[in-house]
Amino acid sequence: MIALCFDIGGSKYVVGMVDGRGDVLCSRRDVWRALSPEGVVRSLTQAGRALTAAYPQFIPDVIGVTIPGLARAEEGLWVEASFSGIRNLPITRLLREAFGLPAYGENDAKACALAEKLFGMAKDTDHFLYLTVSNGVGGAMVSDGRLLYGSGAAGEFGHVTVVEGGRACKCGRQGCLEAYAAGPGMSRTYAELTGAPLEGVEIARRAREGEAAAREVFRREGEYLGRVIGAAVNILSPERVIIGGGLSLAYDLYQASLEETVTAHVYQAANPRLRLGPTPLGYYGGLLGAAALAICGPEGRYGYHGKAV
Repeated sequence: MIALCFDIGGSKYVVGMVDGRGDVLCSRRDVWRALSPEGVVRSLTQAGRALTAAYPQFIPDVIGVTIPGLARAEEGLWVEASFSGIRNLPITRLLREAFGLPAYGENDAKACALAEKLFGMAKDTDHFLYLTVSNGVGGAMVSDGRLLYGSGAAGEFGHVTVVEGGRACKCGRQGCLEAYAAGPGMSRTYAELTGAPLEGVEIARRAREGEAAAREVFRREGEYLGRVIGAAVNILSPERVIIGGGLSLAYDLYQASLEETVTAHVYQAANPRLRLGPTPLGYYGGLLGAAALAICGPEGRYGYHGKAV
């Protein structure tokens, strides 16, 4: 199997080809020129065609698509994302039509959770949580080896309230984790402390150089995430909590605060095997998530609900 994989993000997208062992054969990354239904489909189609033309030795036979925000796996539908105006875009079907291959689509966090089970930190457990923290905050839960869907959208950790009456969130509510812990929220926190907004990468650089304000931003990051993770652990009793997304690359900057907060909130006697950590899949986590959909889809492995469209 070779999967043509599309990892859709809030500011960028990655297209690649991945084999059944989880080896990334080739990839390309680009930023959105236009985050609109037409622009998304056009950009992904052009990038996929350019990649397959550049690497004719790799012939894909299936498509996997990671979808940010709300998704309906059975239909491959991108329902909505808080950072865009996209609503009910049949992205998986449109890519199938463009490339003539069966296609599977799913919420990005759920897809990445499957990748962790196949290739990453969760290979040896059937009970884990996965949080993705980048331009937004999402999550997925696996219990008894199966993805939890609830009535369809289980795992929206980003919209748990962490500050009553706090910042406005793009979802329309106030005080959500995403408004504080996602990249834009961290930039806002830094601006509140210093009067100068910066991107997350620059805040991380300054934190590593010892700047007090930047280090405080990451201390709060660990605290916000830790409160939500602690509550989720008490409810679901996972053995692993995995942090993915862009913020996983700066895990060392908020690890102490995160672990301290989780420890303070978790019923320790009931969760003796709990382990926290960043994804080992790194830069390619999203592509491997898309590949995991293609691998798990035909047989519905690990409770994946998606169907080929």
